[in-house]
Amino acid sequence: MKAPRRNRKLEYQRFALTVVLAVTLCAAIVNGQHSKANQNPPAVPPAKTIRPATHFTQGTIASIDANQMVITKKVRGKANQANFTLNSQTQRNGILAAGTRVSVQYREENGQKIAAAVRELTVKNAQKPAKTAFRSRSKS
Repeated sequence: MKAPRRNRKLEYQRFALTVVLAVTLCAAIVNGQHSKANQNPPAVPPAKTIRPATHFTQGTIASIDANQMVITKKVRGKANQANFTLNSQTQRNGILAAGTRVSVQYREENGQKIAAAVRELTVKNAQKPAKTAFRSRSKS
């Protein structure tokens, strides 16, 4: 059974419209990929950003000056010293002098420990002993 002539014409128009849309979309995608591949890199490299601190430690300041700080910390019962480089970006909070307990946030760069932040540890923010999970009840 043949479809009426009018329906064939309508089907042909739909098919032609679908083909045109498909070709247009493919051309747009290919053109977009081609233009991204041919972009020139910037002439000036982007500004170097400061990397965030990735390490954390605590100890007692053994010595400190404008550019360097040495702290003593206990590791497995033994006293170890750690050297840190201080710079203009280093955040300094509290009284930082020899004998002061401090926490240090730092990053390692070119074999040096660069301090990002040095904070005095007060009694309030020093590590507290762990709490017990339960309490014993007195029998009355």
